[in-house]
Amino acid sequence: MESQSGECLAVLYQPLDHTRRTHWHDVAIVSAFARAMGDAGSVLDVGPGDGWPSLRMADRFSRIVGIDPSPKRVRVQRENAARLGILNVEFLVMDAEAMSFGDASFDGVCAASSIEQCDDPAAALAQVHRVLRPGGTLAMVFEDYSEYFPESDGDEEVWVERARSTDGPGEHVLFYQLRTKSPGREVRYGIVIDGVRLAGDRELSEVVDAMVGTPVSLDLQADSAPKRPDELSIPFLETLAPHVVSAACYELNHVTSRTLDELLRSVGFSEIRHLNHRIPLVHEAFDAAESEGRLDEYASTFVQVCEEIGVRAVDDATSGQGSFVIAQKPPR
Repeated sequence: MESQSGECLAVLYQPLDHTRRTHWHDVAIVSAFARAMGDAGSVLDVGPGDGWPSLRMADRFSRIVGIDPSPKRVRVQRENAARLGILNVEFLVMDAEAMSFGDASFDGVCAASSIEQCDDPAAALAQVHRVLRPGGTLAMVFEDYSEYFPESDGDEEVWVERARSTDGPGEHVLFYQLRTKSPGREVRYGIVIDGVRLAGDRELSEVVDAMVGTPVSLDLQADSAPKRPDELSIPFLETLAPHVVSAACYELNHVTSRTLDELLRSVGFSEIRHLNHRIPLVHEAFDAAESEGRLDEYASTFVQVCEEIGVRAVDDATSGQGSFVIAQKPPR
């Protein structure tokens, strides 16, 4: 990717605009990262994408180092730093799971939606703990899988997607997906069905065609066996078998607030606090100003307002659930 953000990031690609909700949030979340770092002098940014939040925080710290395993990403980061004239931020090609820095090299570490994407998040967090000075702070935004299912333990679905070719029936893909919050896990199976062969079995073809479109939710009851439609029965799958071209599956493990806390403690972090990385208060402030036609009143003050909201969000962070986590490395 030439630009992970599609060049939509405030300041990095566009002037701050008081009429854009995303820019209000950008100011607030950058302020939250900076507040979490406290009085740090040197900061490590793990996986900074296009250089965010490193380049946005450059004026707050004496030295920032960003690391990314992709040479192409690092090239973009360096180009953005040069274009903006920022000299105190350095970007290096480096894997978070195998850092070459010495122990206690940084006063603070930040990471925006990167550590949970590593092959081994536990190894990455162990490295972060190692290079962080005693008493230093890790602040990270992560994809909290439990937020996908705020009212349930997960979901289970089945559906068919169809691709028609110009010279006749194309392929059908029967998908089955199971997602659970505890543990954070996603499993998906895909069975590819030859549309030409299937067309020869009118009755079966009608059954499959009826499954195209919106996924059908299955009953995920903890105290009973899932209630599956006939389309997932073994006899039905055996009937499909002669028409199957191929099949595949994948399984992903996801991070939740609970499992992240467990990982952080296992590598030595303590005093773990959470907040909502969306920082609802800043969106409420923007929506109120917009609905009342008062956005222009914030032309010169919205940065200060949003920075104060970001600071307050960090100060009010508590234990529990939230996709922005702050953790301390214990002092010696």
